[in-house]
Amino acid sequence: MQTDLRRFFDSYRDSFPSGPAAIAAFYSEPCMTARSGVVRVNATHADTAALFAEVDRQYRARGFTHADYLPLNSHELGANSILATIRWTYKNFQDAPLWETTFSYNLYKRNSEWKILVQTMHD
Repeated sequence: MQTDLRRFFDSYRDSFPSGPAAIAAFYSEPCMTARSGVVRVNATHADTAALFAEVDRQYRARGFTHADYLPLNSHELGANSILATIRWTYKNFQDAPLWETTFSYNLYKRNSEWKILVQTMHD
């Protein structure tokens, strides 16, 4: 995985303890998410933050405190687009794995900054 893409996902992972607005900052406006059988178009950062407020509540109810990831693959789709597939391992405060989930992310670079345009959970 490219160095700048790894930095992006490191920062994305590290944003989760800072809350839904910090997570939403990594997403394009608008963006689309497909998770648990629900496809959702998030027109604004506020919409994306609302989604991740609910995701955060669900994760924390399961004992989540932090996550690690394993990059599975990435494919450049042009000069400003890349598709990255990541396996996340969600962990508790004792660093014990709770569950794993794989996501694919279509990222688009605008103004020299990567943003998640589409997030798809492999469910």
